[in-house]
Amino acid sequence: MKSLQSLKIISILYLLIPSILFLLTWIHLWMGIPCVLFIAFYTWKTVFQTPFEQQTEILTLQNILLSIVLSIGLNFILGIGEFRSQTYDFQANNFKYYDLITNDLPVYYAKQQTYLCYYTGYYLPSALFAKVFGLATCRYISFVWGVLGLAIVFTWITTFNPKKAYTLLLIVLSFSNAWLVVKLLMNFEYFQEYLQPYYYQLNQFKLITQSLVKNYAWATQHTLPACLGACIVIDDFNKKSSEGDLKLLLLMLLSTMFWSPLTTIGLFPFVGMRFLMNLKNVFSISKMQDLGLMILLVSTFSPLILYFVSTEGVHANNTEFIWQTGVSGWVFFYGLYVFCNFIGWGIVLHYYKNSAQLLWKIAVVFPCVIAIYRIGIYNDFNIRASFPSFFILSILVGVSVVERLKWKSVSGMGILLIIFMNAFPNINQIKKGILSNEPLTTIEKPFILNAHNMLEFQRVAYGDESAVLEYSLKKDSIFERYFLKK
Repeated sequence: MKSLQSLKIISILYLLIPSILFLLTWIHLWMGIPCVLFIAFYTWKTVFQTPFEQQTEILTLQNILLSIVLSIGLNFILGIGEFRSQTYDFQANNFKYYDLITNDLPVYYAKQQTYLCYYTGYYLPSALFAKVFGLATCRYISFVWGVLGLAIVFTWITTFNPKKAYTLLLIVLSFSNAWLVVKLLMNFEYFQEYLQPYYYQLNQFKLITQSLVKNYAWATQHTLPACLGACIVIDDFNKKSSEGDLKLLLLMLLSTMFWSPLTTIGLFPFVGMRFLMNLKNVFSISKMQDLGLMILLVSTFSPLILYFVSTEGVHANNTEFIWQTGVSGWVFFYGLYVFCNFIGWGIVLHYYKNSAQLLWKIAVVFPCVIAIYRIGIYNDFNIRASFPSFFILSILVGVSVVERLKWKSVSGMGILLIIFMNAFPNINQIKKGILSNEPLTTIEKPFILNAHNMLEFQRVAYGDESAVLEYSLKKDSIFERYFLKK
């Protein structure tokens, strides 16, 4: 792999595989096959036909091997492949694997009389292999799939400063939310009602930002597309030319959707800004062929879009604005949350005069905007949609620190102290993995709380019907009537 273009190809293919498998298994083949063929043509036209630029200094064998080893270690420690204890979310995740493997596709729950409707992109490749090689093999296949994804992410990070790759990776892995501020405020009685050890809780309204390590341990399916998409975005914004690779950005954005629609929302402002910056070129006569290709690409992903809007979860009663929480001091908590996790890092990047000015400004502003609205029982909308921005900030701060930090200055030492003091949640998560016991459930035997499938588990675990609706396809929806393979 001698050029950055090779890394882009691998990243896009990795992101695309689940969507292609969905189009070949969930919808009528007479629709799915033409969609897959066009995606293949578009990918070849956009990625494979781009001239290679030799950049051996950016991608070195040493850094690639470092990324692979680091990925193997983290996946093992954090429970991917069931070698160590997993986070509680894998009680549900293991059911997703089990249902995909043991049922025909698309998955139909006869007892509940509904089809599975959820972003299962992360799980589907491993599940299809396990259909062939046996249920017991899925843990190993999922481990390889996770190692590959995270190794690509780490390799991307090394390209942003190849000479100081070790230091940059350490800073990005250490980078965490401002948990220390929350912890200190919890010593005061007034704040105890609205704070948890790692996040803000205004009645049912939660404001949570997770680091790379914790996000990966709890929600691998959201983390991998967010990180890969964010790295492609950073590379595009770092180009000297203001004209970005719009065809590639659109392909990346759409390919993340089956992994996590919330991640797609989180990446959209960056891709959207690149389109706005090049609006005249998009509609110029010389670019009409590219515009036509992009319109057709969106059309080929329309079955996925219809699939997600057909979920019963859109009717769930778990949304509200932050001022509807009934907490009179919401302005203070909102301000503290956005300053400590986003605005403060924007000030640091402004101080370092980082070259990607527009990039970090979007990464600061967008999470502040979405923090005012809650979607989901645990506000997954805020956690997942803000993570691409948070990850971008971690890389930009890391690059600024390794390139421009004056180690012996007061400001330099202060920034490093803040980064590494806030790294405790990451260290704690890794420590749990090292000292942990066997997983609570496995892909082979996910059964817990007397549940036999994903929907039964959601109903018992959450005691909330909206948790079941989030996994159910709306009866007689447009997707079910015209697209779903029965």
